[in-house]
Amino acid sequence: MLDRITMPKLALESKINFIEAQKFSLPNGIPLYYVNAGTQDVIKIEVIFRAGSREQDVPLVAGSTNSMLEEGSKKHTSEEIASLLDYYGSFLETSVQQDYASVTIYTLGKHLDKALPILEEIIKEPSFPQHELDIYLHNNKQRFLVDEQKERVVAAKNFPALLFGDAHPYGHKTRLEEFDGVKKEYLEAFHKKYYASGNCAIIASGKVNDVLLKKIGDYFGKGTTLPNTSTSAGDDKKFAFHSASEKINFIPSPKKDSVQSAIRMGRVLFLKNHSDAIPFQILNTILGGYFGSRLMSNIREDKGYTYGISSSVVFLQHAGYFNIGSEVGSAVCDAAVVEIYKELDRLCKEPVPADELQLVKNYLKGNFMRSMDGPFALAERFKHIWLHNMDYSYYENYVNALSTITAPQLMEIANKYLHKDGIYELVVGAKKA
Repeated sequence: MLDRITMPKLALESKINFIEAQKFSLPNGIPLYYVNAGTQDVIKIEVIFRAGSREQDVPLVAGSTNSMLEEGSKKHTSEEIASLLDYYGSFLETSVQQDYASVTIYTLGKHLDKALPILEEIIKEPSFPQHELDIYLHNNKQRFLVDEQKERVVAAKNFPALLFGDAHPYGHKTRLEEFDGVKKEYLEAFHKKYYASGNCAIIASGKVNDVLLKKIGDYFGKGTTLPNTSTSAGDDKKFAFHSASEKINFIPSPKKDSVQSAIRMGRVLFLKNHSDAIPFQILNTILGGYFGSRLMSNIREDKGYTYGISSSVVFLQHAGYFNIGSEVGSAVCDAAVVEIYKELDRLCKEPVPADELQLVKNYLKGNFMRSMDGPFALAERFKHIWLHNMDYSYYENYVNALSTITAPQLMEIANKYLHKDGIYELVVGAKKA
């Protein structure tokens, strides 16, 4: 008879073998990394540039440049580009972060000859049509005005500024008037400087073969190698950050008679390659990194203060930070903050019980295995280490830590980074009496 009461024994390998990305250099020096995996004839090609918001001299220019790439080229309008992609069953994504920007196309292998020219065209020959730019700025300005009335958005925007300073590219707060400062010529200049071969890498995944690599080279491997124009942490003062002098911060709600408050708490951390990065991620999961975490158990399930609360670790190229976030009723905001500090203190003073630690280890191992499922997921895993100048040994160390880390080691990490005197606190909500 089938036993539906006893949980099956977990089969968790201490070493996980997965397909690694291979490197192929295009004639002009652009590195092309590829993951050949999967059974379906689907290809993902992501073209990455060191063209994130940290590179911009004028606010919003990096994001506007990236978003406007698909809004028209020298050969086709935005409508024509969309129609061509749709006809061949292809899908385009543009994305910009603090450190990099990317343009990604998903397409069937049989339509690669049709999709690649479109990808090349929008990257190399964008026209930045003025009427499309006006619509883009107008829409984003309206979205900004709506978001400015939401406590959680105000908190999310202001918290990095507390950690890094408003002048730092990781902490800058967007302002309404900055939308009016975005000009077509700024986008053209930014594109010319940063969307160049010296700042570029390509990651291809799916059913990749020599024919596909040659085709990518035909479209993106021509011309001479251009120099890397992105900034670096070693010689650029813009990466020196200045955290706020006050640890406890409050911003009144943008809405009159607000009944909700947004909470953000955390601190600046280290880079992804730091020796404490993996242990801290495990500790963070226990605290607030999954639905069964301590913060959820205490503040949602036991106290009923919120629908959701979580903690996270963010690794950027030149900094990292820890963040706790939630939205609670204004009447219980102070009590919720007290409970958060209690959970931080517990991690500093009490070893994590063996059964809880094993549960979290099993959860993280399962999550890791699931994140390696399929060629696109494998390519994402590679990108995460490549962006931080790391290799696959990072994942070996991660899996090993999930098997070997102990409660005393986690308590040592907590005492390094989770003491109250090192935590920044921001509440956006109703004015305190």
